[in-house]
Amino acid sequence: MSGKSQNHISKLKHIRSGLAIYQTGRSPYWYVRLWDPVAKKYVRRSSKETSRIEATEAAVEFADSYRKKVDPSMAAAKDRSFETYARKLDAFNKAKGGNERSYSDGHKILFREGDGLISYFGKYDVGKITAGEMRDYLVHLDSRRPKPLANSTKAKQCMMVRSVLRLAFEDGLIDKLPEAPKLRTVDKPRVTFSEKDYKKLMTVARKCAERGDVVRGVKITHKHVHLFAFIVHSFLRPTEKELFGLRHGDVEVRSNPAHLVIDVHGGKTGFRKAATLSFAVLLYKGTYMSMTTPDPDQYVFMPEYKNRATAIATARRIFNHVLDQAGLKFDTNGNARSPYSLRHFAFQARLRGSKGQVNIYWLAQNAGTSVEQLERFYLKNMELSAQQVQNLQTLGDEG
Repeated sequence: MSGKSQNHISKLKHIRSGLAIYQTGRSPYWYVRLWDPVAKKYVRRSSKETSRIEATEAAVEFADSYRKKVDPSMAAAKDRSFETYARKLDAFNKAKGGNERSYSDGHKILFREGDGLISYFGKYDVGKITAGEMRDYLVHLDSRRPKPLANSTKAKQCMMVRSVLRLAFEDGLIDKLPEAPKLRTVDKPRVTFSEKDYKKLMTVARKCAERGDVVRGVKITHKHVHLFAFIVHSFLRPTEKELFGLRHGDVEVRSNPAHLVIDVHGGKTGFRKAATLSFAVLLYKGTYMSMTTPDPDQYVFMPEYKNRATAIATARRIFNHVLDQAGLKFDTNGNARSPYSLRHFAFQARLRGSKGQVNIYWLAQNAGTSVEQLERFYLKNMELSAQQVQNLQTLGDEG
């Protein structure tokens, strides 16, 4: 005759994640069952209490004491855990809106399965995370990959750790934010065009439009050519929030000198008013019938596509077709060009065209970037102007 073992659990009460009390037929006492996340196993102890209420109190006391002894870095209470504040940060970023790609990238860093920040730091006490702990995390990331992550990628992980801890700092749980590990980063200049290559690109683009080249069922027209030129004369990013989100109601034509003032909604740096170069006025007026007033709610470029992601993908395919036809798909260092290369060229061309007179701070502000970004990424490998070369040859007056 078979029967249940005396060790069979007859009563079980969950107290909190990883902690429970239970009874068996062997003893009148309640037992404590605690999950050890470091050893990856359950720890069991008798509470020496027959009362469920008193056993619960004993279990909580045991769990807090045990975790402090096993790993003092672990949070004794859930409201002090890294995971709690990581989820708060994610909810805050989602609620405030703004750049969807930026939110998505941050969300992935937090919730990436296996080695995301919550997976690694989730149970940590927010006050116990140091630069050394972050450094150990970066070593952990590299150990899971065939080759080490780029330092710029590692820096993003550390920035997100500090963003989570900043919330805990604001709540008074920690006295100061830990420094991030020092990482040597190598700036990669943005891919661009030389003056000669840009002129060739636009010449070939016009020929493609005149021939009526077809790319994936879409006929290339001069409006596509004007779209590419507009990037150069407006400094707008070729994204859904900037160039492809532009509606006629966002554009105002002004004079003295001729230019457009554009309301940029939800760009990478938030809302801004941006002024264009004079030629952008002609490009803009070519997007609608003369002697008419455009619908303010209609998109300026490629309005036939209600889905702006489709418009971006179509424009990119047309741009790549023109690059292939012109033999300009790659720069001299083998880097692939993209529509963004037109914006990069715009910065360099503006500085060369002004012979160094344009105010670089105003240029950066107008384009929704910073002087540091311009100097580090866009202007580092800028083609020398004739004026720069001439200046290098200058001799001083003989006394």
